[in-house]
Amino acid sequence: MPTPMTRDEIDELLKAALVGRLGMIADGQPYVVPISFAFRDGAVYCHSAQGRKVQALRTRPEVCFEVDELDHIDRWRSVIAWGRFEQLLGAEAREAMELLVDRFRPLVPASAEDHQGAELGMMRTLDIPRLAEAREQVGQPSAAAVVFRVNLHTLTGRMEGEW
Repeated sequence: MPTPMTRDEIDELLKAALVGRLGMIADGQPYVVPISFAFRDGAVYCHSAQGRKVQALRTRPEVCFEVDELDHIDRWRSVIAWGRFEQLLGAEAREAMELLVDRFRPLVPASAEDHQGAELGMMRTLDIPRLAEAREQVGQPSAAAVVFRVNLHTLTGRMEGEW
């Protein structure tokens, strides 16, 4: 039977998860996308290319964020949180990118270490300039990469089984 999670258990899952689902309204319709993130101090930090997601976030900044972990049909946990999008600029954006790089650096295969921008993992697959080329652009309003945080104000979690 599912039971509520404590705030410490919620924070533990948010710190451990690599991918969350960001729910928003885009063009009047619900829109949910998976997104890599880092969690710190009650907020999730993310980056994205310009596009539908970023436009939706700028238009309607109230969002829902979900993470889950399934070990077995009767051993799982899930967190749903509500928060507000905030685009980061300047030093805050650079600090957030360093947080993301540090979070995902252990997942970059050793063979990719010499690849320009490999430390950003998934950013290589997006139309975002490589980190070496983009360092001065990160946090500028015109940068291809949008760095943002979702300040979480309401969190709830449920789990089943022993964790």
